[in-house]
Amino acid sequence: MSENRLMNVKVNQHVEVTGKDVRGVVAYVGSTMFASGKWIGVVLDEPRGKNNGSVQGKTYFQCKENHGMFVRQSQLTLLDESGAPIGEISSPLSGASTATTPDEGRPRPRLSSSRLSLVGSRSQGDFPQKDDSAASTPARETSTLQQASEPPSKRASFIEKTHTASSKQASKRPQSLVEANIEEDQQPPLTSVNPSPNLPLLSLAKRAQDKEKLKDYDKTKIQLDQLVEFKTKIMEYQSSLQKDLQRAKQEAKEAIEARNQHAEEMKEFEDTMELLTLDKEMAEEKTEIIQTELVEAREKLEEMTLDLELLKAELSIKEGGGGGGATSYEVKQLEQHNAHLKDTVVRMRDLAAHLKHETQVLQKDLDQKNSEVRELARTKEKLSARIEEMEHQISDLQEQVDACLGAEEMVQNLTDSKLLLEDKLKELEEAVNDLEAIHDMDDILLEGNRELEIELREDVDLANAAARESQREKEAALETLADREQTIAKFRELVQRLQEHNQELQQQLETVSSRPVSALPEMLDFKKMFAETKAHTRAIDLELRRIDVQQSNQHVQYLAAYMPESFMARGGDHDAVLVLLLIPRMLWKVEILLSQVRDKFPEVERIDWAAIIKGHTVEQFTFKSRLSHFIYALQATLHQFLFGLNSCSPEGLLKVGANFPEMAIQEKAVDVFVELLRKDQLDENVPTEALEKCVGYFSYMYPLLLGSETRINQTHLLGDTARALSAACDSIRTDALAVRALIQIGQEGGDMGLLMQHLVTATETIQQQLKVIRRRIPQDRNISQLGFSEELPNILQQCSQHAAKIMKTLQMLTRATIQQVALSGDPDQGVPHDKVKEFAHVASDHVYEQDDRGPVESLKTSVCFILGEVATLTQAVQEAEFDINPNITAEEKSTSPIFLRAQAVKKELEETKNLKRKLEMKESDIKELRVLMKLKQEELSEMTIRKELAEKKFGSVNKDYELGVEKLQRKLDDSQQLLKRKEKEFEETMDHLQADIDSLESERGELKEKLKNYSKKVLIEGLAKTAGLSSGPASFSGMPKLASAVRDSPLLINEIKSLRLALKRLQDEKTQLQAKLMQNQLANLRPLTVPKKIVSVKDATDPKVVDENQDKNRDNLNILSKEASMLLKEIYADLASPKVLDLSNRVLGMTTGLDYTAPANHRLREQTRRLELRKRVEALQSKVLSEVVKRKSGGKVETDFAVFPSPELTKALKESHPIVIGELTIPLLDNTFEGSTPVPLHLNASSLQQLQRALAY
Repeated sequence: MSENRLMNVKVNQHVEVTGKDVRGVVAYVGSTMFASGKWIGVVLDEPRGKNNGSVQGKTYFQCKENHGMFVRQSQLTLLDESGAPIGEISSPLSGASTATTPDEGRPRPRLSSSRLSLVGSRSQGDFPQKDDSAASTPARETSTLQQASEPPSKRASFIEKTHTASSKQASKRPQSLVEANIEEDQQPPLTSVNPSPNLPLLSLAKRAQDKEKLKDYDKTKIQLDQLVEFKTKIMEYQSSLQKDLQRAKQEAKEAIEARNQHAEEMKEFEDTMELLTLDKEMAEEKTEIIQTELVEAREKLEEMTLDLELLKAELSIKEGGGGGGATSYEVKQLEQHNAHLKDTVVRMRDLAAHLKHETQVLQKDLDQKNSEVRELARTKEKLSARIEEMEHQISDLQEQVDACLGAEEMVQNLTDSKLLLEDKLKELEEAVNDLEAIHDMDDILLEGNRELEIELREDVDLANAAARESQREKEAALETLADREQTIAKFRELVQRLQEHNQELQQQLETVSSRPVSALPEMLDFKKMFAETKAHTRAIDLELRRIDVQQSNQHVQYLAAYMPESFMARGGDHDAVLVLLLIPRMLWKVEILLSQVRDKFPEVERIDWAAIIKGHTVEQFTFKSRLSHFIYALQATLHQFLFGLNSCSPEGLLKVGANFPEMAIQEKAVDVFVELLRKDQLDENVPTEALEKCVGYFSYMYPLLLGSETRINQTHLLGDTARALSAACDSIRTDALAVRALIQIGQEGGDMGLLMQHLVTATETIQQQLKVIRRRIPQDRNISQLGFSEELPNILQQCSQHAAKIMKTLQMLTRATIQQVALSGDPDQGVPHDKVKEFAHVASDHVYEQDDRGPVESLKTSVCFILGEVATLTQAVQEAEFDINPNITAEEKSTSPIFLRAQAVKKELEETKNLKRKLEMKESDIKELRVLMKLKQEELSEMTIRKELAEKKFGSVNKDYELGVEKLQRKLDDSQQLLKRKEKEFEETMDHLQADIDSLESERGELKEKLKNYSKKVLIEGLAKTAGLSSGPASFSGMPKLASAVRDSPLLINEIKSLRLALKRLQDEKTQLQAKLMQNQLANLRPLTVPKKIVSVKDATDPKVVDENQDKNRDNLNILSKEASMLLKEIYADLASPKVLDLSNRVLGMTTGLDYTAPANHRLREQTRRLELRKRVEALQSKVLSEVVKRKSGGKVETDFAVFPSPELTKALKESHPIVIGELTIPLLDNTFEGSTPVPLHLNASSLQQLQRALAY
């Protein structure tokens, strides 16, 4: 029916997507590009779609994102204007009755499922009468048709979701669908059969359902064929998608490689641009160097011309005078030699630079080759990875092909098996229907009986509970009445006494005052007024407390709303706070339990046969003792937790807080007992396993959470454990006496009787010793350490465990013995000893498990262990003097970890604020930097424009440079030609002068003899004459001819050397004569009066002392230079980095007395720093001046306490401009230099001395 309806699907029609539970409007009907066949485009009302109307780049319709979906026709259900499905109208038979059973609306379970589950899921009201069963058949048919239409919808959704899935999944889908259909065919629905004669109608309805099933089977077979075709299409489409995917991957790889290659090319282009820029800069530098070289060449040419003229003049003088110094000539030769050496150094440097450049080029080539090698290696790796991927793809495709072949074979096998099963199905249908009808009838009867039994049991339990409740209420009412009667009697007695006393007082007053006194008013009902007042006060207090609780809860909620998520997270600070509240709350609850249980269950005065069998007081007291034991044990652990949480580290507190949910669950065990006590339902039948588990949990968690961080509070531990063991002893003693009383008379002397007597005696001894321990330990709970060993908790825990085992064993033994007495016909007769021993064996085996060695030995071992450990502790407590022991004092209260954690959180918040402030400052700095970056970008654009203009200018300058180079080259060629001409002239002059050289060699011997014979005076006169001759005009004659001869004449060189030696000898003789003259003059002078100075003669003459003084002077000079450099750096740093005052934190109009950041203080600090630097500069100047004075010979005046500069030196140091100390006039023979300006000559001390020596001779 649905397929016929969907053939008329139109655009803008309301539909519902089956299986998705969404509705929408049809927006597109037709074929698509992403898959073959007819598809329906739906615009959903909710964003539960997959697209917006576009698939693979093509738009079929438009809608919001995730509102579009493409589905097959079989997945849609048409809707009318009201939103109801079209065509789903009930048949005429359904009009008789609309009542259907709940089981008929859902599919029946499999035949292989459990029948008990089927029976348990039904009720008596699920089985209708005769008329309802026939009316519900069409509804079942409708549900069956809806169920049969679900597989196509699932397959259609599969087409939409996984049209690109692998062939392995596509081959598994038909198999699962076929199996599901086979199972559905094998499982015809189970109809409810009433115990009535309407079985023929039910069989007819089932036959109609079977026909519908066969129709569904035909549809499923057709859909299976469609799925096989769809599988082939999916495989083809997947192969094409795989090819497209491989092609896309290849294109992506090629694009990535092209991008990398382009990036490398751009990098090489940048390197080339940098090299071109460097070449341009080098060309500019070379241009400047050539310009400077040209200027230097001109200057050198002028200097060479001047030197040539001077040499010519000197040679002419030498030639005319026959003697004279050739010093300037030799100096010129040395200068030329130095110039040659400099040229050689320059060439070597150029050669080294060239070699360096070649090395760099080779290194660059080597790096390029290495990069190529690496690139080839990367290409190889990529290719190898690609080969591996292709191999994996080939293997995957091979597996997919194998899976497809296997799937086809599997489909064929399933088809054959389905045909066989169809034949079997027809044979088994009738038998199954009959068996199901019989089974359903049986199930109905069994279920009815079972439910009836359950209801009757519940009624009995409720009646018993109501009887017990009424009995308790009756007892409570009687107790209340008794209490109120006693109170009323007491008040009546009190009122009677007061009335009598008032009458006596009234009589006394009348006798004394002799006046009648008015009668007393009627006595008020004080009890009623007191009760009303008390009730009124309590109601007001409750209301106030309720308001306080509400306000506190709201306060906590408001505060929690301000807390961050980390505070409220699991294991955070919030859980730690809750743990700190949980432990005291549990302690208060167990205290309430203890006080109420102590009042509710009084002690038993006598334990005998009648008290055990006829009453419940013995069992109640045993229950009270056992419950008290577990409560005291829980108190001991909770006290240790509380002590540990108040003395551990904040990290330990958070560690405990992480376990808060588990601890809160354990609190419910205590809450159960409190609730039972509040409802007055706490009796001996309540189990204590939950409380025991709670004790075990806290005992297990304490050493894990706090055992390593805190110490044990031994005072609390001893007191609580002593109370727990005392309560356990009460329970053990009561149960032992009860068992002993129940043993058959005359058999009390057996093993069990003696064992019970031993337990009674041992527990009394243990209780006496525990009383001593409780009495001896300090009452001050602030004292936590009593000097016991660290094994104390383990010992006490073992004692508690043994006591618990004894209690459980005796509890089971007592219960079994009482039950045996109840089961026996004669309640007055006891239980035989053997039976009691058998019960003891069972109880011991159940409690001790693997450690069981029989009831007698196991119980005695446990009691002996407890007795021995308690005796040891008692002896230790008696020997310890807690009152006078100085080591045992109350510990000082340290800061609680919760407050330490709060302080840490506050610090973290402050640090967070500081970080936030810093981040804001950083953001402001980033904004400023962005502004600066924009400015820099603008400047960079301007610089690029300037660069382009400079490049244009450089092109024009380069052209001019080339023209200039050409001109210089032409001038260089002309100069070389001129130089060649000059060389030819010099060669001709050498030929002419060769004859003169021979004559000069002959004259050299004569000159040597004359020099040996001449005296000093004659030699000086000869030199003067030679100087006179050098000034004559004739000295310049023949100068060009002698210039070339002097350069290479060995005779002249030897003669010059001999003249220099003679001149040096004469100067030495002169200095010796002058020294002798000065010595004679000093000897003739009057001796000076010099004050005595304490200086040892050895120090004054010792060369080591002199060397030390020289080293000291050198060290002083190094220290002064270092101080000067350091001071100069500080001055530059102070000038280069001025400090700007931060005025952002200042508030306008607010000033303080001592504001360090005030502008005035800042300026004062700057002035102070400058003044300090100026003082340091002046001090350094004075030190340098004193050192200059010490080193200047003749410029100091030494005293005993200091060294002062002489007036002449002080004047010289203060002079800023050079002064004229003399004029040097050189006479000339002609007036060539007349009208020329004087040349100032700046001299230092050494050059001035040289000038004086030259002028003296």
